[in-house]
Amino acid sequence: MHSINVNNLLIACCFIGLLLGTTLSAADALTAEPGALDVANIRTLTQTDPNLTGTGTLIGTICRSQSYVNSRPQNDFHFNMNHASMFDADVRFMDGSDGRFSVSEHATSIGGILLGLDEHASHPDIGSFQYRGVCPDASVNAYEFEQFSIQNVLAGKPVTEKILVLSLGIMFEDWWVRGLEQIAAENDILVVASVGNGTRDYTPQPLFPAAGSNVLSVGVVDAVTDADGTIHLRDFSTPKRIHSSSGPTEDRRCKPDMVAPGTALVPVANNENGYELKHNWSSLAAPIVAGTAALLEQKILSDEDLERAFDRPGQNLVLKAVLMNSARKLPYWHKGQPGPEDDHEAPLDYKQGTGMIDAMAAYQQLLAGMNNPGQVKSAGWDNRVLDGSNSVYEYTFQASDPNQMITATLCWNRAYESEYPFNHQLDQDGDLRLELWGTPLDSPNEQILLDFSDSVNDNVEHLYLAGSNTYSTYTLRVLFNEQQDTETPKQRFALAWSVAPDRQVGNIWWQDLNADDMIDQHDQIIYSVLSNENKDILRVLFETDLFKLQPEQIDLLITQWPQFAPYVSDVTPDLIRSPDSP
Repeated sequence: MHSINVNNLLIACCFIGLLLGTTLSAADALTAEPGALDVANIRTLTQTDPNLTGTGTLIGTICRSQSYVNSRPQNDFHFNMNHASMFDADVRFMDGSDGRFSVSEHATSIGGILLGLDEHASHPDIGSFQYRGVCPDASVNAYEFEQFSIQNVLAGKPVTEKILVLSLGIMFEDWWVRGLEQIAAENDILVVASVGNGTRDYTPQPLFPAAGSNVLSVGVVDAVTDADGTIHLRDFSTPKRIHSSSGPTEDRRCKPDMVAPGTALVPVANNENGYELKHNWSSLAAPIVAGTAALLEQKILSDEDLERAFDRPGQNLVLKAVLMNSARKLPYWHKGQPGPEDDHEAPLDYKQGTGMIDAMAAYQQLLAGMNNPGQVKSAGWDNRVLDGSNSVYEYTFQASDPNQMITATLCWNRAYESEYPFNHQLDQDGDLRLELWGTPLDSPNEQILLDFSDSVNDNVEHLYLAGSNTYSTYTLRVLFNEQQDTETPKQRFALAWSVAPDRQVGNIWWQDLNADDMIDQHDQIIYSVLSNENKDILRVLFETDLFKLQPEQIDLLITQWPQFAPYVSDVTPDLIRSPDSP
């Protein structure tokens, strides 16, 4: 066996940290916390299907020890199982302990988001409330990171969970990252990881394992904070590079894959009933997504038709495609760089991925069911193998309403060796392409290529465009990239698609043109200036300090304004407000 310095393994490894907030908005004192779950439409989902509590599902949490002595972890990675919200949670600590000692503040926050349940919670700033996590009846196997890396990744001890969540990261790919990716592909495990905390935490680029190809990477949607420091538990704006590490990666891949709220009340680690605010960090965003995946898994297990369709290799790909395709685009979503030049090569927005998690939409996407190639419903998913005998699959559906959006997401896994150092098997990788064709109403025997996604770097492709009254019939095609080596072996993929109303309409944060989480006179002036068609003049004006515009936002507004303008109401004095205005 290769010699590995385990004690130094975590020197470069850092928590996706959590920041303690000081002031909460009393206006946010509603029935249930964490309020971030309302924003993610998890509460809407569980009200629609009250049976969805996580029953029968198993999640693996992988957490770092909170302290080290001589570079050795002290196994203080446990949830606070004495806390009122965690006392009855079904947790098995994989170090063999009962978890009631050596508690970690960081891990307790993650445990609370997933499993917390307290009917009689309270906080000095907001009064009484019910605390309820995403999936309180799920079971959790809690691993210490170094033990998991050695025992499960390196030594090959089986991983029994179908969902793993990691709120930690390192700046560079290491053997355990590649090993984790191999485990994900080989065992159909959905690995969810937080992307990193952005420039404020000195991690501007996506961290590993979230930067890994076979990992569902989750970034942060910011909670709105007033000038006086008041933080709003149910008012979230858009992702910011200062709080959410963003793509592209060093090898030009798009990350994160999606985003989730990063602010929430969580149980404290040092008493039995206290709660504290953690603010705008991806450590909280990842378990929100992982918990949502557990709710989807519970639904699959309770529905014979879904379970039968789901019971084949590629289960992690289906969950990934369903979650990503159902995500809600936030204001100023745009593929790749600000201009249109790379829109076919960069499948995702570098800050948003496919958008913000929407648990209700993910549920509906899942229930649309598996559709075989050919004539399909206007929403659904599929999971199959592309190979030499089936070099293209086509999915034809109807979409006659030009006000609805066509969304499609294609996912597949990269290949890694099964033993240390788990090298990437480039010769085993497939390179897929996703196309959308339209059949004109006045020419039913003709098909026109409307859009395509064909990244040479990513193992995800994504399409998002408005319907047209010129077409009523559309066809998605999944095929190998034309540069693909003909000797490449078969490639399993999952595809999800939908035709649905445009959920970007009516979002108040379209009017925050300078992306400072305030809608004020600066935005009013920017809106007026954008009517000037001379781009050179716009750039000179916007680069002054008056407008508080970052260079990236300047480029985005100038190059994409014709596409964005229909979403932005005229910013008039009547609309000028701070985010907490009624």
